[in-house]
Amino acid sequence: MNRNAAVVLFSLMLVVSISLNALAQDDFHRGISLYEEGKLAEAKAAFESALQATPEDSVVLTWCGTVALELDQIPEATEYLEQAVAQDADSQVAHNNLGNAYAAAERLREAEEQYRAALKIAPEYFDAHYNLANLKAQQGDYVTAFNEYHRALAIDPDDADVHINFGHALQQTGDTAKAIREYEAARQITPENAAVLSSLGSLYLQSKRDQAAADAYQAALRLQPDLAEVHLGLGTALYNLGQYPAAAGHLQTATETLADDFVAFYNLGLALAAQDKYVEAQVAYQKASAIQPPNANCLNNLGWVLFQQAKYSEAAQAFQKAIGLKVNFEVARLNLARTLSLAGQMDEAIKQWEMAASKFPESLSAHLGLANAYYTQGDHTAALPQYLQVIALDNTNAEAHNNAGLIFLERGNLTEAVVHFQAALQTNPDYIYAINNLGAALQQQGEILEAKAQYRRALEIDPDYEPAKKNLQQLEGGGATGQATG
Repeated sequence: MNRNAAVVLFSLMLVVSISLNALAQDDFHRGISLYEEGKLAEAKAAFESALQATPEDSVVLTWCGTVALELDQIPEATEYLEQAVAQDADSQVAHNNLGNAYAAAERLREAEEQYRAALKIAPEYFDAHYNLANLKAQQGDYVTAFNEYHRALAIDPDDADVHINFGHALQQTGDTAKAIREYEAARQITPENAAVLSSLGSLYLQSKRDQAAADAYQAALRLQPDLAEVHLGLGTALYNLGQYPAAAGHLQTATETLADDFVAFYNLGLALAAQDKYVEAQVAYQKASAIQPPNANCLNNLGWVLFQQAKYSEAAQAFQKAIGLKVNFEVARLNLARTLSLAGQMDEAIKQWEMAASKFPESLSAHLGLANAYYTQGDHTAALPQYLQVIALDNTNAEAHNNAGLIFLERGNLTEAVVHFQAALQTNPDYIYAINNLGAALQQQGEILEAKAQYRRALEIDPDYEPAKKNLQQLEGGGATGQATG
């Protein structure tokens, strides 16, 4: 927002207005009083009445132009202020306000010339520094803009508007930390300013300072409870903090006003899904999808909440649409494969797992899912390399070690089987399947006492675990082979 420097004009006019005749002075002072009361149209009429008596008075011309500018009567304001400058080329105020008129008319080069003319006359003229800074920021010349903001603050460090606009310009350049600094300064000056608090909340949120964002947004809502954008920001911050019910409440409030806001409905879906409110989350994601062109993340999340409701056909369609929008969307492809598996479409599921493992060779989930799909289908030969690939990527994956051990065990490779079962237990000492399976492998190696120890260890964890109970009973009865379990 540019400055018309009304206070400075007022003090100058009181000096110059002495030269007006009595009637003109009455109109002039009445105009000032009306201006101070916010009655701009009446003030303009009073100044124009004074101008009739002294049509070449630069101060009255400046006042007429300034009030016209505030009434958004740009051509008329420009004409008055150009006349004022013509009458008094040394009036920094007239130059400054003419600059504002030019800026309002998008005559930016001429606006800059007027601000610089004002500063040539009065180098410490605060408003001209401030207005020039805003102009250069608007033009993307941030180096000049920042210099002018600094000069304005050197003159008046307690001007909140300068800090706010400086902060906004810094935000535009991506310097979030310094933008926060300026908005925090503005907050110190105007602590009851909801707009400043809202902007601070957004900057904190952008910086992943979620608690600070929540605090700023809550302070803004205490001042203005109906700010939908603030409810949206607060809901997002609270979601990030894991406060899902409160987040959903604020996001729901936001959607009541921001009925066409994708982010509001999308984030509401996140907050509801985090509370396992899958039906409500489904509605939120569907509304979000209807607002803007298809969004892959939204479709994937919609598929997930449908999956949680065992609506596998609808979930698969959502995942397929997400993949159609983003071919290399790993999570959506993995979700599609899981959905097809649970829907009993194993051949299609395996195709998706194979494609995922091919597209994302470093994906543990892809290789493990493919391995388990092969294993479930009885194709242990195809499953084993996938389990070994998982282990190569993450040697602490207990499930892959256990299942690889089972395949080695059924092949009679007892040494490898024992190695993998032990590796599984190093990661998860209470992995009851691996404990029992290690016992079975040791039993087949003739390590009877060690095998018994493993079966008893499994039963200490779960006294009702039937495979270990049965193996121990058979071993104690003279049985030679323990039974492994997947």
